[in-house]
Amino acid sequence: MPRARIPLLVNVPYPSVRSNIERMMALEVGVEVFVSNNLIDEIDLDEAKRVGQELRGRAIPCTLHAPYMDLSPGGVDRKVVEISRDRLKRAIEIANLMEARGIVCHPGYDRWRFGGHEQLWLDNSVETWGQVLKEADKGLLVMVENIFEEEPATLLSLLGHFKDRLWYCFDSGHFNLFSKLPVEEWLVPLKDHLREFHLHDNHGRSDEHLPIGRGSFPFRELRQFLQRLPDIVCVAEIANEEMVIDAIKSARAYLT
Repeated sequence: MPRARIPLLVNVPYPSVRSNIERMMALEVGVEVFVSNNLIDEIDLDEAKRVGQELRGRAIPCTLHAPYMDLSPGGVDRKVVEISRDRLKRAIEIANLMEARGIVCHPGYDRWRFGGHEQLWLDNSVETWGQVLKEADKGLLVMVENIFEEEPATLLSLLGHFKDRLWYCFDSGHFNLFSKLPVEEWLVPLKDHLREFHLHDNHGRSDEHLPIGRGSFPFRELRQFLQRLPDIVCVAEIANEEMVIDAIKSARAYLT
């Protein structure tokens, strides 16, 4: 039996979702809704629920991307961590109301701040995500993605505390910028936690968010692994509006 088509989503800022619903329908893509830091307090919760209903009424798959700027879920400063938890909980509330499939968050680890203090970061992170996960509806997948991590050890430690509760989103562009290990040394140990892929490319110098094949990420290696995974979605995560159509075409060809 042939494998079902992997759902393909594109990233869209929350204020632009409604005006792009017809375009999503025409392009046959879902949406990962980005909620920025300063916008999150301004979102009307009743409106968020209606946006979710409109997407479901058109059978448009939906995930959310939580705010991340200035946040530190595993940080040392108690006030910063408190604000980080409040922002993440608010994002979860919006995702619940929209009945999103999942929400992607940044874990906040990098070795320049936490190198040598991994256990401190992990202990604070476990407390944060324990609180955040209590706010999530049963059907909502809460995911963390790789950002500045050079290898997967800290993510594996964090995910190991929340078996079948906290999940993983692999970001190809961030991997290409920061990883010191080959793709398989990330994906093999993390395969049971994987639920989403952010697919974009770069040349290893900046987070360009290019369509697949425009940079140096080893997509051939990833494709063999990706096709063996059940129950995943992929997001063509593009920053430049002019590249959206090319990004969708290249991602769809890649996933076929």
